[in-house]
Amino acid sequence: MVIPTKLRKQMLAAAHKGHPGIVNMKARLRTKVWWPKIDKDAETTVKSCRGCTLVSAPNPPVTMKRRELPSKAWVDTAVDFLGPLPSGDHLLVIIDYYSRYKDIEIMKSISTQDTIKVLKKIFSRAGNPASITADNGRQLCSQEFKTFCTDQGITLFNTIPYWPQQNGEVERQNRDNLKRLQISQCEKSDWKDDLLKYLMMYNSTPHPSTGKSPSDLFYGRQFREKLPFLTDLENSYDD
Repeated sequence: MVIPTKLRKQMLAAAHKGHPGIVNMKARLRTKVWWPKIDKDAETTVKSCRGCTLVSAPNPPVTMKRRELPSKAWVDTAVDFLGPLPSGDHLLVIIDYYSRYKDIEIMKSISTQDTIKVLKKIFSRAGNPASITADNGRQLCSQEFKTFCTDQGITLFNTIPYWPQQNGEVERQNRDNLKRLQISQCEKSDWKDDLLKYLMMYNSTPHPSTGKSPSDLFYGRQFREKLPFLTDLENSYDD
């Protein structure tokens, strides 16, 4: 659907909710709207964003063996913590390797008991995964956590000490998560609200490794968000 000139600024602002980079910004727009020089406008929007500019240092490359992709969603997952944050909170991050779907929970305490409670909350919505790959944090390699996984029918894999890159996908995701938190700090905005906007953006944007959005592969549908679907635009023009 070709967007008229007067609506393009609005579309660009909606597509940049959650602060996607240039590649993801283009992917978000291309799947839903189009106009001449849309890629150039997307690049200009990202490059002119103060928050994105301040945290735009590239991630260092990590040499690692590529993980074999599962055949369906919620078979292989990865769990890690990010924090402590300046607020004293930690983030529990869980990634589905097949769809690249990501969920994040904010935690005050990251004890084994509280970690299990949060995972039970996530699993009540998505079901138990077949496996979890986790680092060697004391919460995730404790006997209590191992027993929890066994009781739920989940195979637990702990990464090799001193080589956290073995859990590479969640390590990369945490670098992106940290950038979004830094943007919130730079803009003096509500980081918890910004985190929700980022999750919506991330899970509804085509992932470069799959060509589809995480929500599409995980739930079998696209998330409805502020950036409209082509069908929504077509219906509005018909009206």
